Amino acid sequence: MSDKERAEIIKIQEKLLKKFSKDPAAARKFLVDAGIYTPKGNLRKPYRNLCIPQDPA
Repeated sequence: MSDKERAEIIKIQEKLLKKFSKDPAAARKFLVDAGIYTPKGNLRKPYRNLCIPQDPA
């Protein structure tokens, strides 16, 4: 991936972050439409077991 492509992706991500941080309903719709969450709000099977590092308690 070139630096130009990387910069373009970052711009797109920042635009989406601004849009969805202001409208939680739009964020939820985006995640459902992308197939990440079900309409009920559950993670779809491919995403359930992703390891997300957390600080030790």
